Amino acid sequence: MEMLTRLSIISLLVCYSTLCAQTFKITGIVRDASTMEPLVFASAFVVGTQQGAVTDDRGNFSIDIPSGDYQLQFSYVGYKTSIVPVSVHRDTHFDIALKSIDILLQDMTVYSSQEANGGTQQEVSALSLQSQTISSITSMTADVLRSVQMLPGVSNDNELSAKFNVHGGDFNENLVLVDGMQVYEPYHIKEASNASIGIFDADMIKRMDLMTGGFTARYGDKMSSVLSIDYREGSRDRVQGSASLGMTDADALIEGPIGSNGSFIFGARESYTQLVMRMLNISPGLHISFYDAQGVLAYQLAPQHKLSLLFIRAGDLFRQDPDVDFGNSYTYPFYTSNHAYTGSLTQVWNDTSEQHADYYSSMIALQSTDVISSEAVLKSEISYYDQLESEEAVNQNRYSFLFHSDSLQNDIFYRDTVNRGYDNDLRIKTLEFSSSYDMQMLPIYGIKAGASYQRIFYYQDQVNEQTIAEFTNNGNQYPDTSYTVRGENSISNEFGSIDAQSFKVAGYLENIFQIGEQTILNVGGRVDYFDIDKDLTWSPRINLAYKMTTDLTLRGAWGYYYQSPVYEQLEYSTPSDTNTKSQLAIHYVIGGDYRIISDEEDRDFLTLKVQLYHKTYSDLISSTVSPSGRVYYSRKNDAMGRASGADLFLMYSIPGFSGWISYSYLKADQKLTLNDTLGYYFPRNTDQRHTLAIVADIDLGKAWSMNVRAVYGSGYPYTPMIAVYNQTYDTWTWELGNPNSAYLPAYKRIDARVTKDFTLFDCASSVFLDVSNLFDFTNVQSYDYGFDNNGYPQIRAEKLFPTLPSLGFSVKF
Repeated sequence: MEMLTRLSIISLLVCYSTLCAQTFKITGIVRDASTMEPLVFASAFVVGTQQGAVTDDRGNFSIDIPSGDYQLQFSYVGYKTSIVPVSVHRDTHFDIALKSIDILLQDMTVYSSQEANGGTQQEVSALSLQSQTISSITSMTADVLRSVQMLPGVSNDNELSAKFNVHGGDFNENLVLVDGMQVYEPYHIKEASNASIGIFDADMIKRMDLMTGGFTARYGDKMSSVLSIDYREGSRDRVQGSASLGMTDADALIEGPIGSNGSFIFGARESYTQLVMRMLNISPGLHISFYDAQGVLAYQLAPQHKLSLLFIRAGDLFRQDPDVDFGNSYTYPFYTSNHAYTGSLTQVWNDTSEQHADYYSSMIALQSTDVISSEAVLKSEISYYDQLESEEAVNQNRYSFLFHSDSLQNDIFYRDTVNRGYDNDLRIKTLEFSSSYDMQMLPIYGIKAGASYQRIFYYQDQVNEQTIAEFTNNGNQYPDTSYTVRGENSISNEFGSIDAQSFKVAGYLENIFQIGEQTILNVGGRVDYFDIDKDLTWSPRINLAYKMTTDLTLRGAWGYYYQSPVYEQLEYSTPSDTNTKSQLAIHYVIGGDYRIISDEEDRDFLTLKVQLYHKTYSDLISSTVSPSGRVYYSRKNDAMGRASGADLFLMYSIPGFSGWISYSYLKADQKLTLNDTLGYYFPRNTDQRHTLAIVADIDLGKAWSMNVRAVYGSGYPYTPMIAVYNQTYDTWTWELGNPNSAYLPAYKRIDARVTKDFTLFDCASSVFLDVSNLFDFTNVQSYDYGFDNNGYPQIRAEKLFPTLPSLGFSVKF
């Protein structure tokens, strides 16, 4: 019996020892929480042991470990370290999503209403948009840049324009990046200053993020915002594609694998805008067309080394047929103020004009990504950009009047003919080398560093504006006089033909601290040097995110944001230390987001985002805006300014419905610092006090869906003209009023789109009807000042489009 007891105890000990020695597998995949793409070479580490692994080229990892309770630490450079408790008593699988530090510092994250891979809920930034959303919230064509106008902090009062303003800055203050590389002219239809379309292919976009202020040190040379667009790589499984037709253009996309380690994606678009304008009888003498082609080639040379080639080509063609505008010939009684002469005045005039313009821009960039380890990533790029603007215009004005009076011996006549010619060929090329290094030195500390060198070439030929005027009259003082005036005005202050070059050098460093589970702190700065104005700038910046509770996150940012002058703002086209300097904006940002409802099981959420900001501007380059919307810069650092405001963003999603409400309040003004005749602040061109945007996506069932969009914006300021009566000549004239002392009427628009999904020849297809300005609101973009047939002042409102329906069709194969 005693022997049996001993044997039982020994057996139990052997079983226990065997059980304790048994190991299990912990497997899983580590993804980006925003895109749900796998992270290559991410670290999975068992805290307190030597056990760990790194993910493969599909984001998978595997760890063998004995039974027990552990903590798993997941980390990847540029992402917040995550620690997950696990009790290991059998094989266990994890699906881990790491959050980008950039998103945590800039914006809230919320659950989308759409399912991601395998039903896993996808986290996206509240200020991020994907291609499906972009397509549904823009009219006529899927326009990436127009979709930004529905986000908080952004203002625009023209449905025809893709340009947008952020927090009181103008469109030139926005940095636009594609896969981390800057695109300088991202707009089509450049000749029409009040109309534009973005050049980017929405079907190629993986994600688009908007940072409306307080962005970190790696982003430079812009004062207001960063729009970062990430293109996706092509499918590695099979060749597939899509095609679509809209009211203004047709586009096609194809993608597929290159061997077993690479992929391609290519998209192209061609417009037929002039056909639509002809059908709708809109300016039949205008011929406007555009095209673009873009693509990404990606190849995985090794699990830790990837090469990608990005190219974008966009072009525009503008033609205005010779147009003759005959003014009315009219005769009316004429009296001078002292009634010395009485009689009749007959006036006749006509205008003849013709315009031609060609534009194109090309960019090609090669990017290398090396994952040195789970703690270090090195990226290097070389890019080439080429931009051409070729413009030619001819205009002839003829004017004559005949004054007849019985008290005069002869009739008085006056005739003039003015011929104006404009010819401008501008070409700008840039060649840029850049490199960035991200390193997670400790789980609580990481750095981001980078440097770039950019060579810039300016060419401008036959840059002239000529005026030839011929005058003939037989006035009493100079009877039978005829003379000719010739004038030439070079666009550049010094040169009519330019062949110049310059360079920019930049570098940045960010220190990122993860303090506990609640706080992320980014302290950094950047240095920029622009040789054309010999301007060296230093920009310190601080960003802080604090997770107060599970549902409440607070954020703050402060920093210096310099912006070097673009070509149109330079006083000289050659390097000079007296040239136009960089403008400066200092940002103060505080805000937060609160998740009011969060039901992960049903994918429901209701989130509120609030942001307060203040910006001070110095060394501003003042500008004026013509009634046509064209911006003219003073080419001098002659102003200072300020902008303050608040953004509120409420986003709601349940199965079958998602949408948001965005409201922004803004006050932006400026003061001249050189030759100031006013002595006070006046509104900036971008001062839109109230902006409201509402977006709703509704699933109607049976493959039907609806999207409704509403926009309200209090009018932008403008400089009015004042009618003044001249008693000496008994005539009315127009004089310029105080700068931006009046506001346009409020801008209102409601759009609606209905979409039907169906299958055509085993291909997923859809058709939509979109109606812009559904309720036919009258929106005014500017005023034209002139005179009626009796010589009295007359103001005519230039109106935007009425209700405009459009149809579209798309198919995926």
